Amino acid sequence: MPNKVPMPALWWIKTVIIFCALIFGILYTLPTMIGNPSDWKRDQNGQPEKWYQKAAENFLPSSRVNLGLDLRGGLSLTLNVEVEKALQDSIIRAMSRAKDLIAVEGVKTGAIKVNDDLSATIEIENQSQAQQLQKKINEQTLLLLFDKTVGNTLHFYPNKTNVAEFEKQLMQQAINTIRNRIDQFGVSEPNIFQAGTTRVVVELPGMSDTERAKQLLGNTAQLDFRLVLNTVTQEQLLPLLGEARKALKISDEDQQPSTIEELSRWLRDNNKLPKNATIVLKRIYGQGTQVGKVVSALPYLVEAHAKLTGDLIEDAQAVQTAENYIPQYSVSLKFKPQGAKLFGELTTTAADPKNAPHEVAIILDGNLQSAPYVRSPITGGNASITMGTNINMAEQMKQSQDLALVLRAGALPASVKVVEERQIGPTEGAQNIHAGVISTLIAAVLVIVVMLFIYGLSGFVANLAMVFNVLLILAFMALFGATLTLPGIAGIVLTMAIAVDGNVVINERIREEIRSGFSQKQAFYKGYSTSFRTLIDAHITSAVAGIVLLIYGNPTVKGFAVTLLCGIICTLFTSYYVTEVIGQWLVERTKIKRFG
Repeated sequence: MPNKVPMPALWWIKTVIIFCALIFGILYTLPTMIGNPSDWKRDQNGQPEKWYQKAAENFLPSSRVNLGLDLRGGLSLTLNVEVEKALQDSIIRAMSRAKDLIAVEGVKTGAIKVNDDLSATIEIENQSQAQQLQKKINEQTLLLLFDKTVGNTLHFYPNKTNVAEFEKQLMQQAINTIRNRIDQFGVSEPNIFQAGTTRVVVELPGMSDTERAKQLLGNTAQLDFRLVLNTVTQEQLLPLLGEARKALKISDEDQQPSTIEELSRWLRDNNKLPKNATIVLKRIYGQGTQVGKVVSALPYLVEAHAKLTGDLIEDAQAVQTAENYIPQYSVSLKFKPQGAKLFGELTTTAADPKNAPHEVAIILDGNLQSAPYVRSPITGGNASITMGTNINMAEQMKQSQDLALVLRAGALPASVKVVEERQIGPTEGAQNIHAGVISTLIAAVLVIVVMLFIYGLSGFVANLAMVFNVLLILAFMALFGATLTLPGIAGIVLTMAIAVDGNVVINERIREEIRSGFSQKQAFYKGYSTSFRTLIDAHITSAVAGIVLLIYGNPTVKGFAVTLLCGIICTLFTSYYVTEVIGQWLVERTKIKRFG
């Protein structure tokens, strides 16, 4: 019996590290395997009924691998952001501010027009003051550059560099706003990413209330406050709208805000309305058997452009009130300092005796929500939106809570429309999980059989390292709360092949050393020492590809990239150090004749 030399200190250090990694892998993988605590059956004290679930809740980490939309089921929405309209609105607001500022200096201006190509014109009464107006407009917006003055009309063309930057910022703001709304809605691990120039894809794993999700995401919540005008009486507005509908051949049933704005534009162009005015509708809801149904729409004449918008709101809360002993819900608003100042100026103007009917229109997404009477200026920076009493209390509460939510999260910078909807049910997600598990098991069995057949004992050690590798991948994904998708499972399968591929390189190098005349022990140490550089080079090239996919890929591709990168890091550890420690013990302490 040969003398057994003690194992070197470095071997013991590596063994301890491997043992700690094994404990880490088991502790962080087990919770995912046991399942989600929200799905467990619990007793009257709130404790899980099954003993292993109770043990997991008390002693194991709470981190778990999150399942993606394709595995868990849920909702995928593609939203189109109306960037061009947002650009036009921004230019109109800037030119309107310039008009107000220059009016203080006694300069009289006329109509504003912004074309589809973002070129703009504005009229001025005195041509000699055109340069003053040009300067004011350029101070208010970077989206326009002065072109020329033709008669009493100033012409501007779009600044393409700044327009492109504005579009980029607008899309990012839209994504951030959508993410804020989803966070308040309580959806875990949503995937939100830009697809193309104007589209945003939102994936909501586990989402069941799809209609409410669509409503919250599609709700622009563009809130503004405008002065109600008396230039044209309310009785005259309905015939004017009818005249415009007849001229433009638009049906009476079409009551969309965009349609009403188109009709108002025609009336302004034909001098039927003042240039600074537009029409908005207040929906009148039915009662009794028609509760919640729009039975009529009352037109209001308001300022064409708002000076105070919802982006100046600091907080919004749903509250229940009892005005005139009638319980109802409303949304209480608190403005930022600049918003409080503008709201004070607006209500001061509305309360002026010359500005009957002394009302401020509160307009949400183009629809007039309410038009409260202003008796005196409101300078405290607070306002409220009444939800109305024509709908039941439960619906009032839901509407007020949803509105407060989107106003707190921020108004979308542009209107959005749901252009594609895809729903994956829990059954389909379970089928995907089943297919992923089966494919992984088949791949693992094939790899194990091939490695045992070709390399024998060293192949068995490589298979142990491969299983250890998958355990570590799942543990790291759970630790960082990563999301596992169907492509991610493909990444794990690929990692299994990469893991044993490293051992193929090592084993072949050991065989070469044996053929060169070295003993089994000498060949083992030379094989591992000379193959390390090769393994590093091979894994770096794979890691570079994974990093590129992680940076530039969409969430589906990123799911694959995350598992691939985790697998590469874990593979270097398992396929080299784990197999080396086990192999070193075998060649030093057993009588094996061949390893490699």
